[in-house]
Amino acid sequence: MTQGSTLLVVFDGLRRDRATPDIMPNLARFMEEGANFINSRSIFPSETRVAVTSVMTGCPPADHGLVANQFYHPLQPEAPFKTAEWEQLEMAANAGQLLDCKTMGQRMAENGRTMAVVSTGSKGASRMMNSSAHALNQPVFTVHGPPVSTEDLHEVITAGQGDIPAAGAPNSARVAYATDALLDFIYPKFSPDMCVFWMSDPDITSHQFGVTSPETVVAQKTCDENFGRILAWWRDGNGPENIVVMSDHGQITGACQLETVDIIPAHFGKASIGAFSGIYMDDPSDGRKAEVVDWLVEQDFCGLVFASAGDGTAIKGAFPWTAVRNNHARGADVGFTLRSTNSSETHDPKADECIFAGGIPVGGGMHGGLNKGELSTVLAAQGPAYRTQFPSDTPCWLPDIVPTILTTMDLPVDGTSGRPMVEALAGDDQKFGQAPSVETRLLSVTHKEHEQFLRQWVVNGKTIVDCGWTSGRGAWGQ
Repeated sequence: MTQGSTLLVVFDGLRRDRATPDIMPNLARFMEEGANFINSRSIFPSETRVAVTSVMTGCPPADHGLVANQFYHPLQPEAPFKTAEWEQLEMAANAGQLLDCKTMGQRMAENGRTMAVVSTGSKGASRMMNSSAHALNQPVFTVHGPPVSTEDLHEVITAGQGDIPAAGAPNSARVAYATDALLDFIYPKFSPDMCVFWMSDPDITSHQFGVTSPETVVAQKTCDENFGRILAWWRDGNGPENIVVMSDHGQITGACQLETVDIIPAHFGKASIGAFSGIYMDDPSDGRKAEVVDWLVEQDFCGLVFASAGDGTAIKGAFPWTAVRNNHARGADVGFTLRSTNSSETHDPKADECIFAGGIPVGGGMHGGLNKGELSTVLAAQGPAYRTQFPSDTPCWLPDIVPTILTTMDLPVDGTSGRPMVEALAGDDQKFGQAPSVETRLLSVTHKEHEQFLRQWVVNGKTIVDCGWTSGRGAWGQ
């Protein structure tokens, strides 16, 4: 293994406040014993493909360009571009319009290092864990098989372990199968310098049954048991130097479904409706955007609104896209979240609720917006590169993960927008410098009695969103 070799273990959709010792004892102990980033956050929109791309590029959507799970792409202007679909991602990649930033896989290849992916996540999420893996001849194994998986690797693993189990909720059988593949095939054969191991639970189960349901608890426990197997193997001297654990987002409860997703007047333009929704306007002039925002803030379903004028400043009644680091040319002209019961200071997995557009039963888990329950993530690390028993309260977010791993590998971080979290690395201040400066600021917009709030941390001059919420006229669920 080379310096800083790392296994990145992902618990999809795990809220930090659900990673408790009674449900997930292995993870809870790992967090307590290592460097534990207690103020870690997702990105916006807090959707899986956006999140994984932000991790693997070390950049927010404003820089990498995958701006939502579903959006109107210039290559496909008449129908939503669906990042869950392998074929659509392949189309954009072949046209050079998938990502605008270098990925971790590309960085590993450029520096003579190796990388592998093992995933039970969706086809699209698995692709974005290493979007150029096949071209770079870097191994990928997923439960979906080729073309997502490396074909010959898929054949070897299924020949050794048998057929991949059917999907389920909990997805326990697939998570266990993937753990076997990681320990018995990927590391013995490839000994990767960087490896991503992605568990699709508790996200899958929470979507179907709810954040705190008995089924989701079982899913969490199963993921934790398999993580325990990985830890035992690692502590016996196998695998990488370091293990980093994370979640890509949290979840809240989808309590009220829209009767229809046809909620935006057709004369505004095309709309992609979800927990995060985007409007792609036929006339994106500042005046026309102002008309759309004026209409939106009077709708009961409307949460936080985002729209920028031609000079980058906010349209009246909205936050500018820069406030959430999603000001990319492929982004929507006007965006908004569906309203939730989020608040500034507290969040409770049994009480955080939102309006949702579909895809889950009422009571199922949902994410995509700015509720603290959606943005609060797990992030912790152990190994010789990291401090022990170190709870770091310095705010951080998904784009900070890869720059930190690169720093432990003594590789350059140029081209990333994230910050190496040097305060948690083993070593002295002379090597890594002083702890970052942190400020907190609250942005607010009030328009037509619609009150919106966005709390940011400013870390070394760059913003991270803590959470956002609405109040005032028509405050749903209040």
